Amino acid sequence: MRTFLQSLRSDLLDRRFLPVLALLGVVLAAALAFAVLGGGSSTSSAPPVTSASSGATGAAGAIAISQAPAANEAVAETTNGAHQHSGAPRNPFKPLPSPKAKSAAPSSSQTTPAAANAGSSTPPSSGAPASSGTSSPSTPAKPSQPKHKPAQKLHQVDVLFGAAPAGTPPQNIPMTAFNNLTRLYPLAVNGEAPLVFTGVTAGGASAIFTVVREVFLHGPAVCHPSASQCQAIQLAPGQSEELEYTPAGGQPLVYRLELVSITAVKASAAKAARAFHATSPAGRALLRTAGLSALPGLRYATDSGVIVLRVHRSFAAHAASRRR
Repeated sequence: MRTFLQSLRSDLLDRRFLPVLALLGVVLAAALAFAVLGGGSSTSSAPPVTSASSGATGAAGAIAISQAPAANEAVAETTNGAHQHSGAPRNPFKPLPSPKAKSAAPSSSQTTPAAANAGSSTPPSSGAPASSGTSSPSTPAKPSQPKHKPAQKLHQVDVLFGAAPAGTPPQNIPMTAFNNLTRLYPLAVNGEAPLVFTGVTAGGASAIFTVVREVFLHGPAVCHPSASQCQAIQLAPGQSEELEYTPAGGQPLVYRLELVSITAVKASAAKAARAFHATSPAGRALLRTAGLSALPGLRYATDSGVIVLRVHRSFAAHAASRRR
């Protein structure tokens, strides 16, 4: 045996084997370096195991010891340095998945009280629930208000009317005031009503009266529908007219009508509508008996409460044109 070893040594120290020995030395040194440096970085050395019977009392600074896994149990190292004891082992050369970015707005089911309070303008009190909305509740739209009809104008007509025996001077005829006449109101003195108030013209410029009796006119009144057929007279404020009338078997009389004023008064649409349709029952009956309910050339507009003249030209009739 000794002879064999000496022979092996002499062969190894032979000059022809020096390059081989040098190569083997380099390979051995590289293997030792890889084992020390490369192997230590990829695998963690098992911590030393301390025996429970050693009598150690777990002083501060002692390293915690974990039990070595079983031989047939799959073991893999996780990112936090702990060992995985179940499931498939992880490939150490596969890159770890990047953590998912948190969503900007949490879902409604995951809203926390802190996030809910963040949208509130004031912090909730201890006894009241916290506000959970970031936007204030929408204000309900106000219902549209119905448009009110504009106010309309009512015309208040004031007149003086009286009677006296024929030949009495006009200034000596006793007069009675009739104020705020209702349409179709009869003007009567001593039981006789020769005139009926018919209405006002557009803008309250004048008033029209229907002539019920057979009379002779003296004054500036305008006749409708014509001078020869005077069924209604038209007066302006401040004007007056005398009407000569002879009852059957009686003494002739003279009636005097003075239109004092026509005043425009604003009224609501409802009040104006009622006034436009209001008429005197006595005057309606009187006109119906005389056959003068409708006059040619005149039309009453119920929407505005005025008399509309259908003819563009009217004729003036004075007392001189109606002589016997």
